[in-house]
Amino acid sequence: MALIRGNQAVQRYAGPPETNLEGHQWPDEVRFIPYWGDLYWGGLGGRRVLLLGESHYRREGASDSLEVTRPFTQDHFREMALPARNGCDGPFFKALDLILTGRQDFRLQDAAETWRRVAFLNLSQAFAGSQANHRPRNQALRDGGDVLVRDILPALRPDVVLVLGRTAWRFFRHGEPRPGLEPFIAQQVNRGTGKRRYIESREVWSLDYTGGSVLMTWVYHPSWNVDTWQDRARALRHLISLAKQN
Repeated sequence: MALIRGNQAVQRYAGPPETNLEGHQWPDEVRFIPYWGDLYWGGLGGRRVLLLGESHYRREGASDSLEVTRPFTQDHFREMALPARNGCDGPFFKALDLILTGRQDFRLQDAAETWRRVAFLNLSQAFAGSQANHRPRNQALRDGGDVLVRDILPALRPDVVLVLGRTAWRFFRHGEPRPGLEPFIAQQVNRGTGKRRYIESREVWSLDYTGGSVLMTWVYHPSWNVDTWQDRARALRHLISLAKQN
């Protein structure tokens, strides 16, 4: 199926999943092509998994052109599937390894093997800035959600999406709670005090997209000292378990 914009035909995904997306025609709205491992279609625990972060940061002065943004996510996360890493060794990346392996004593080889089976994307389709404390614009998160549902989910066909950050979850305008789906309970969450009370129970939402449906929940952003790595790992396994039952 194609939509016509001006004189340009933009391809939209339709039909069975493409197990090789290297030649997929992404519309211009997909400024950051998602990362997926070479074993992604076999899934993790038998279910296809998408980790959904918030936003990317760029070096000061870097361009916003498609030539820069299009390969950005894949260039940064392809290294995660390798047994030796150069740039992906910071605390955020280790937090993701812990989510996927579910083990504190994981070997890098174990983490790399797991990354071959999952996909990663940031919700915002625009750079947030040049530093980690630069926050993505609310509208960029909203717009990124529309692009995700319209153009990315029908291509990746995930079964579960774990949203890495309550901000991203709040500005994602798609899906709805499904009765009967057991919520995820963060057993070791830092509950906070006063106005800084953190949420323990996280609803599981269901989202239909062209060609499939997905179960979703969220954890606090891995850079926050709110959820433990054990709870973040349990959240993912909770989704996979529900997906197998449903």
